[in-house]
Amino acid sequence: MMRILLFLFVVTATTISCDGQKKKESPSNTITTNYYFIRHAEKDLSDPSNGNPDLTTEGEERAERWKAYFSDKDIDAVYSTDYIRTMRTAQPTAVANNVEIQSYNPADLYSEDFKMDTAGKNIVVVGHSNTTPNFANAALGENSFKDIDESEYFHLYHVQLIVNDETGEVIDKKYNAVVVD
Repeated sequence: MMRILLFLFVVTATTISCDGQKKKESPSNTITTNYYFIRHAEKDLSDPSNGNPDLTTEGEERAERWKAYFSDKDIDAVYSTDYIRTMRTAQPTAVANNVEIQSYNPADLYSEDFKMDTAGKNIVVVGHSNTTPNFANAALGENSFKDIDESEYFHLYHVQLIVNDETGEVIDKKYNAVVVD
C-alpha cells in the first residue's frame, strides 16, 4: 500500500511540476516563407549609353559569393528581372539549387500570384537598387527598407512570414537587413 501511495505522489508531483513547463505549440496550419532580396552584383559602367550592361569581373565574383551564402538555405526558387546583370547575378545560385530562374515584373511587386507560388518556400529575389527594397517592403507590408545607393551591391533583406494556411492571415513576421560582402 505504501508503494502505491509513493507512486501516486511521484506521478502527481511530476505532473504538477511539468505542467508549468509545457511549450506553447505552434498551430499546425501555418506555413513559413523566407524571402531573400538582393540587388544585382557590380555592373559594367564603361559604356554609359548601355542600358543593359553585363557584370564586371568583380560582379561575377560577388554572384559566386551569393551562391555560397545561400548554400545552406534550401532555396526553392530564384526570381530575377529580365536584365543581363540581374540574371547573371541569379544564375550561380539557381544552378547550385537546380532551379530555373523565374522572371518577375518590377512594376508588379508581390502580386497575389507571386504570393501563392512562393508560399512555404525559400526564395531568392534579385533586383535593383530601388526594386529590391520596394519588393521587400511589399512582402513585409510596411516601409522598413530604404533604397540602396547606386554604389552598393552587398545588401540582403530577409523577410520571413508565418501565415495561417487556412485564412492567409500573417500571424508573425520577422525581417532584417544584412551586409554580405
